[in-house]
Amino acid sequence: MSKDKPQDGVARVAAEVASKIALEFYTREQQKGKQQRINRRLRDTKRLMRNYREIKIHAGDAIASLSEVVTEDYEFFRDLMENDDIDVVAIKRSKARSAIMLAHIDSMLHTYEQICYASKKPEEQRRYRVLEAMCLLDEPLQVGDIADKEGIDNRTVYKDFEAACDKMGALLFGIQSIDRE
Repeated sequence: MSKDKPQDGVARVAAEVASKIALEFYTREQQKGKQQRINRRLRDTKRLMRNYREIKIHAGDAIASLSEVVTEDYEFFRDLMENDDIDVVAIKRSKARSAIMLAHIDSMLHTYEQICYASKKPEEQRRYRVLEAMCLLDEPLQVGDIADKEGIDNRTVYKDFEAACDKMGALLFGIQSIDRE
């Protein structure tokens, strides 16, 4: 029969308490990391939606080769592209990435529109209209104008935009955007 020394009991209790605290800390950090990932995807979706028109312009208007230059600007762009300080390859990659991302965004916007208008819930349809008015129109509407048009208050416009971006995040980023336990 072995006898435990008082120090052994204290050490065991201290180890148990320390492991419990460490496990709680680890769990909190995991939850915080998961929430940060969700917040980042929502933030990224909002940025994509808010910059949609500019991305569309970039994908359509960025000049990546001399064949895309109008005659009167040809000499200027030829000199520019021959300049070693300008990374023409990076411009081409940026235009290609923008075009690919834009095609994906457009496809998911179309899907989201279909989902919203197939819904029996009028707020789902309104959320698409809010997203469209804020981000997709050539001349976006102001929040107050959207609120007046929809018969809602300004805060609801922001809530609808948030809800629409949340759904768009799921469509744009797939399973990564879903909160998994």
